[in-house]
Amino acid sequence: MFETVVPETAVKRSRKLFYILLPLSLVSHGFAIAAVMAMNVWDVTFPKTSPKMFALYSLVEPPPPPPPPPPPPAPKREILVKPVEKMPDVAPTVIPDLIPQVVELPPEPQPEVVSTDKGVEGGVEGGSEGGVIGGIVGGIISNLKPKPVPLPELVEIKRDEPLPMGSVSQDFPQYPEYARNRGWEDTLVVRYIIGKNGKVKEVTVIQPPAREEFARAALAAIRYWRFQPFRDPANGEVKEVVHELTVEFKISRRAPSR
Repeated sequence: MFETVVPETAVKRSRKLFYILLPLSLVSHGFAIAAVMAMNVWDVTFPKTSPKMFALYSLVEPPPPPPPPPPPPAPKREILVKPVEKMPDVAPTVIPDLIPQVVELPPEPQPEVVSTDKGVEGGVEGGSEGGVIGGIVGGIISNLKPKPVPLPELVEIKRDEPLPMGSVSQDFPQYPEYARNRGWEDTLVVRYIIGKNGKVKEVTVIQPPAREEFARAALAAIRYWRFQPFRDPANGEVKEVVHELTVEFKISRRAPSR
């Protein structure tokens, strides 16, 4: 007749779900607390400017050209004197009444070899004209300097060798920010021509890098380089200069502190 009705809210629930979710809740809270502490402690700063690059230049004069070899001695010219032919002895066909007396003539002199070269007293037979007694064949007059040979219109400087003129404006390429943040490094070789006014008139990449960002940075900087005009030491004329340069992009890393 009478039944006991128990409200649904008073029924005892299972704690199995609570015990399953409790470790996950603790782990997530632990990660959140560790992330907040790491953000407050970890302070990473990056340099705002790219590292500076320096290049050393030295002016070295080219060695003088070797002297030309001495000319060969002129051959001697000999003049032969043709002797006078002697008439042959022929027996007479008519016997004269008076036999003449035969007088023997002295022998004619032999032809002599006449040389057209005039020698010098104390000289050496077969020597060259204009020499000095006691000198050395093929020697060089010490008080005379060889005349310098003019350079071509386009003077070529070897790769990575210092330029023979001073620089007016030579800012090195900026390190690409995108590549620096990722720790990328690379190397390339460029070839540029300096005009007679000291400005770079042409620049090309002859050995490209692995990433295009470094080539664009190098070309953008080298186009605006300025130098003093190069003058030929032989005649003082202004000449153009072509040069090949290796550009390296490297990040300087600090040694770990102990």
